[in-house]
Amino acid sequence: MKTIIIGAGPASLMAATHAIKNGYEVLVFEKMKTAGRKFLVAGDGGFNLTHEGSLDDFSSYYSHSQIAAIVRQFTNVDLIAWFKELGIETYVGSSGKIFPVKEVKPAFVLKTWLNFLKSQGVKFFFNATLQDFSSDEVVIKTNTVFEKHRFDHLVLGLGAASWPKTGSDTAWVSLFKSKKIEIVPFQASNAGINCLLPTEFLQKFQGEVFKNVIVSHHNARRKGEVVLTNYGVEGAPIYYLNPSIRSNISLPILIDFKPDFFENEIVEVLSNAKNISEGLNKLKIPNPIIFWFKTYLTKDNYTSTHYIAKLIKSFFIQPISFRPIEEAISCCGGVSWNELDENLRLINYPKISIVGEMIDWDAPTGGYLLQACFSTGFVATRPI
Repeated sequence: MKTIIIGAGPASLMAATHAIKNGYEVLVFEKMKTAGRKFLVAGDGGFNLTHEGSLDDFSSYYSHSQIAAIVRQFTNVDLIAWFKELGIETYVGSSGKIFPVKEVKPAFVLKTWLNFLKSQGVKFFFNATLQDFSSDEVVIKTNTVFEKHRFDHLVLGLGAASWPKTGSDTAWVSLFKSKKIEIVPFQASNAGINCLLPTEFLQKFQGEVFKNVIVSHHNARRKGEVVLTNYGVEGAPIYYLNPSIRSNISLPILIDFKPDFFENEIVEVLSNAKNISEGLNKLKIPNPIIFWFKTYLTKDNYTSTHYIAKLIKSFFIQPISFRPIEEAISCCGGVSWNELDENLRLINYPKISIVGEMIDWDAPTGGYLLQACFSTGFVATRPI
């Protein structure tokens, strides 16, 4: 039996891994010159492959019950075991993220994985672009040549709309729509937020980091580090709040700069200081926020210990919009779950599976994104 896989990202490589283990002929076609471009880009900011935690806790981070169910079938424990089988040892970081051991770089992991696949007989073809497909045949353009390939199973891992430099340019969307396959519009996720803050303030303090703060929006909250940019804010807690902000962008983002203090304790520190400025310094309030208090508050509000204490516990920032999807770490949207069965096969094309970010799901950074991609690759090829 022949399995054709189009795309050579993390989900596709995992699909190739399990297809070849099941004894099938596997051909992988990739539009770029090399495999795993997004895999390598994901490693630029810290190569966390997955995250620790119980299955129930882990599953709670996903936007759709369907993707959570997929992750339950190939878990973080399974993934760690697979990398160990490949010869890649891992460790758990202080935040619960799981990385390859420190001397192992993303390029080495990818090379080791590709060498394994090639040694098992997987064949790779590059500069190859999907042109069309039917129920049992696919048309691929390799350089300037159009080729038709029949298949017993086709796996499509064509990516979404984030990081287009890696090949994820959504060129496949028009083809899918022509075949009446429902596509949920793509939206930026794990992205920075444009905010209503004074331009002078942002330009003066862009790059400043607010450490150990709690950020909240509506019913969502997260502790971590927030980074000021020339457009607003970004950072892991902001990314975590993206779904909440997307659902109601009119609500403000609130930052608690002293999560270990009650408001009355802050009032006491400010009241016992010689003046508000001294009190803010004793509380170790970030310099940009002290500047904001001094510059944009009235004298009465700045000298009110109760007013300042409230702002320290709930400094409000009004979100305006998300950063462009091309800048986003990931995105939501893609092939609707209405089009897929429990094994990620297209209902109207039962020999064709969809994997990775092509599907409409969302998750925060921290290993949850890659884990779900790996899991879809496993599930898509398991029932061949």
